[in-house]
Amino acid sequence: MNWPIVYVCLPLLVGIIGLLWRQPSLARRSFALSMASLLTVLALYHAITLALDSERLVLNLGDWKAPVGITSVLDPLAAIMLFLSGFSALAALLYGMFELSARSEHPLRQPLFFFLLTGINLSFVTGDLFNLFVAFEIMLISSYALLTLESNDWDVKQAFPYLAINLVGSTLFLLACGIAYALYGSLNFAHMASQADSLAADPRLLLFSTLLLLVFSIKAGLFPLYYWLPNSYPILPTPLAAFFAGMLTKVGVYVLFRMVTTVLPHDYSGLHLTLAWVAGATMIFGVIGAVSRNFIRGILSFHILSQIGYMVLAIGLFTPLSLAACVLYIIHHILVKATLFLIGGTVTCLNGTDHLERTGGLWKAAPVLGLCFLFQALSLAGIPPLSGFWGKYLIFVEGIDLQQYILIAAALVAGILTLYSMLKIWLGAFWNPTPAQPLRLEDPRWNLSPPSSSA
Repeated sequence: MNWPIVYVCLPLLVGIIGLLWRQPSLARRSFALSMASLLTVLALYHAITLALDSERLVLNLGDWKAPVGITSVLDPLAAIMLFLSGFSALAALLYGMFELSARSEHPLRQPLFFFLLTGINLSFVTGDLFNLFVAFEIMLISSYALLTLESNDWDVKQAFPYLAINLVGSTLFLLACGIAYALYGSLNFAHMASQADSLAADPRLLLFSTLLLLVFSIKAGLFPLYYWLPNSYPILPTPLAAFFAGMLTKVGVYVLFRMVTTVLPHDYSGLHLTLAWVAGATMIFGVIGAVSRNFIRGILSFHILSQIGYMVLAIGLFTPLSLAACVLYIIHHILVKATLFLIGGTVTCLNGTDHLERTGGLWKAAPVLGLCFLFQALSLAGIPPLSGFWGKYLIFVEGIDLQQYILIAAALVAGILTLYSMLKIWLGAFWNPTPAQPLRLEDPRWNLSPPSSSA
């Protein structure tokens, strides 16, 4: 069975069927849920079996061998990422069923969502640089459409920076592909990796590496190229925002991880150090942005940036233990961040707003929801023994071992401020007294735009 391509073709087929099956209905939603469940179960199966057997599945499309043909690869790490994308998609679709009735759902939301999932999955299984570019373009076109699909006039303006900076990133990516082909004579990752060390002194390789660093810094949301993210994610409906927050930036981190550990020479210590310091700046500026916001989605959106900093710092330290910490942190963050956005959407539903000055009383009204948010918030901050602690602990150990004391201090400060800002949400939404307006427990639909004064 050609499993690697199944993870691309199946969501693509679901998206096409969604375009033809135009009228939203319970049957259409059930079909989408069943397909997302199938993707999740298949990915979990492959993640377990490939890890146990230390194997990977390689598919040469059309039986054209590398480096000429198009190669798809499914290894344990790719399978884990496919499982996380499928699980996140399943959670978003389930939440969407409770957010809106079938008749109220925009007919294009579901097909565009599965086209986005197609691009994400192709990013995980592709074995060559040009098809990675194609995957990113599929993701970006779908995300542009989803950002503006259900937006009002105020929301649309927040999508412009997202569009502009990613168009620049796509242009740089295409230039990088051209340089890579001139340098390697191929865009196949395995073929490029086999020549990396012999070309380490070639200045074109340094230019290629720099372009890749810029491109994936944009995709991951690294300082100072992250300005498009904090105002664009909050304009999305809750299930879409949760999926975007959990998966999209992690695709950038995943690809950066792959490039640095396989395609680029391992002795590029200058590149690794640059990544580490950019990560440190991302952590600090991201968490400062979170502290400055006073509505839930704004705080959580800035925390995407600060947490990306930890992952990229782990890549920049470039030791076996720090790279393992990066993978652990990616898994933790996808699950925790998506969950926090979904809980934040529920708070918005109950209070009619997510502005912390006008929320409260949920600890008595919904204590289980409060506990769920508290545990995820503490995990995001890295409180032991929750999942966020272990990745940070390994990063701190390796950073101290490498005498990167300033970066570790920045990570500690970011962790403390993360705890402060997450407790601000918990106190404002759950612990504070009930606001003057009654809780809107009966509303199936709620306003998703933050107050303009908080943007």
